[in-house]
Amino acid sequence: MFKKIALILPLVVSPAVMAGNSYEGKDHCQIKKEKIAEQIEYAKKYNNPHRLAGLERALRNVEANCTNGSYRADLEEKVANKERKVAERRAELAKAESTGKQKKIAQKTRKLEEAQAELDEALSLL
Repeated sequence: MFKKIALILPLVVSPAVMAGNSYEGKDHCQIKKEKIAEQIEYAKKYNNPHRLAGLERALRNVEANCTNGSYRADLEEKVANKERKVAERRAELAKAESTGKQKKIAQKTRKLEEAQAELDEALSLL
């Protein structure tokens, strides 16, 4: 399982990091619209009408309700949640280290690394 995560994680994180550069200078609502539009294109490409309908509804909601302040607040809430998750994972790792069980330590270390990667991604969006 660790090998799968190690292979997949760079694929997930890399586009997010690269995408951050293409959004510089744009407001947050515009970025959100572009991300949804990109997903709409994927749904059309792969002929997924249910996903397409949901994404179109999401795009309408963004166009109707998104303000840069609300988007920023959503991002800050997401970061706070990810920070709590990292803190939980650190506590779990410390508990596993106190038991001395290497398998548990390795498992909790991987979970902490995943949570930290999610936090880093969320922070990059701010």
